[in-house]
Amino acid sequence: MIIVKRKKGRIKFLRMVGKMFIKKLTLLSVIFSFFIVIFSEETTLIIPPFKHSMGYYKANSTIAKMILKKNVSFERVSGICALKLKQLDDRTTDKDDAILSLFGINNHQIVYNVGLNRIKIYGYKGRGESPESLYYPTDIVVTPDGELYISDTYNFRVLKFLYDEDSLLFENSFGSFGMDSFSLNLPEGIDYDGSGNLFICDSRNNRIVVLNRSFYPFMILDNIQRPRSVCVVDSKKGYLNLKDKIFLIVSSDRRRLLKLDFYGNIMKEFFSFDITAYKDVDFNFIDYDQNGNIYVTDTINSCVHKFDSELKYITSFGREGSGKNQFYKPEGISIYRKYGQVFISERTGFQYYWIGVDGYIKEFTPPIISDTTEGLTISLFTTEQCRVTIQITKDGKFVRELTSDLRRNIGLNYIVWDLRDEKGNRIVENGKYRFKVTLEPLYSSRGYFKKEFYGEIEKF
Repeated sequence: MIIVKRKKGRIKFLRMVGKMFIKKLTLLSVIFSFFIVIFSEETTLIIPPFKHSMGYYKANSTIAKMILKKNVSFERVSGICALKLKQLDDRTTDKDDAILSLFGINNHQIVYNVGLNRIKIYGYKGRGESPESLYYPTDIVVTPDGELYISDTYNFRVLKFLYDEDSLLFENSFGSFGMDSFSLNLPEGIDYDGSGNLFICDSRNNRIVVLNRSFYPFMILDNIQRPRSVCVVDSKKGYLNLKDKIFLIVSSDRRRLLKLDFYGNIMKEFFSFDITAYKDVDFNFIDYDQNGNIYVTDTINSCVHKFDSELKYITSFGREGSGKNQFYKPEGISIYRKYGQVFISERTGFQYYWIGVDGYIKEFTPPIISDTTEGLTISLFTTEQCRVTIQITKDGKFVRELTSDLRRNIGLNYIVWDLRDEKGNRIVENGKYRFKVTLEPLYSSRGYFKKEFYGEIEKF
């Protein structure tokens, strides 16, 4: 009898343990699978609509030959600059405002478009004092007035040209090999501010040299290790929602990003190893959009890293390849801030994008719903300022539109659901509740694009 009782007790105990285990296993499965994100293609940047680009968002030698009916070789493409030149702007209409001029460095030459169907080339590979003799130039910038600057890196100088009636007219030169204030040692990235001053990354002299409009050095920022590229954030340059005047630098052999005030003081810094998704990161060229968000090309990983205006990492876009949303060793980047048009140079050509928006549900808090739960917090991450709509359904039936015109900033956002339906009644049915999240950009691709994804949470 004792044996039988112990056996029954053991069976009863095992059943009880089994039920507890199943309950805990069920609870764990709910916690670790409380939402499902429907993954789709990356949309931090998007391909422009067909009506705008006629389907061409990549420019390589093959496509250039097909469109221009002539051989155009793209190789060693580096710096790039896209803008609206004043002399080419029809002030009587805004219909041509998105048609830009594109200047780039391609195989020791300056290459630029004239209208939509013609390309011109300036210069040749060579050492010497002639302005046409270029030797491994790195970067190029152009002002709306048509002032063009190029860092002729291995000729140890920076050249100034004037764009006039489709031609480049040489105006001035600065630098020769050396270490004094009138010399340069491998100048690389360049940019200008709203007053017309030119900032030069004097890479092997570990400094930034600033020239005034007369091409005379009036400021030098020392002790900046191996500056690669520079980007001046200045509201005087137009189409910027920030009033700060700062500049951004890629330095330390392309392993560090710096945000400096105009006195040269470091405000923020970011190191490449802080992007943990990659084994190694190679920061290259840098630019910013109308909201001050920052974009940096990465040649090793063939992608673009995005940061907010405070240099907080947001996301990375692209990978190596020749397909959609893929790059081959991207270098230069230029953003026309008025419309958020993004141009990226890679080793074999150029690519053209608009700024889109991407996002995901990071978590639900709490991770499960019960009858005693007072409310639910949705942690929503977005890669761009956007309008958020969240629609809740259960078994295909509408429950609640949680937001309809909610505007959220870039990064992590928190949205609270009081667990009530559209009529104001508290939900009582157990089961899975499905969240359809729609993100609509407020900039660049607004009106052309929406991002949709889903999440689920269970009530029991």
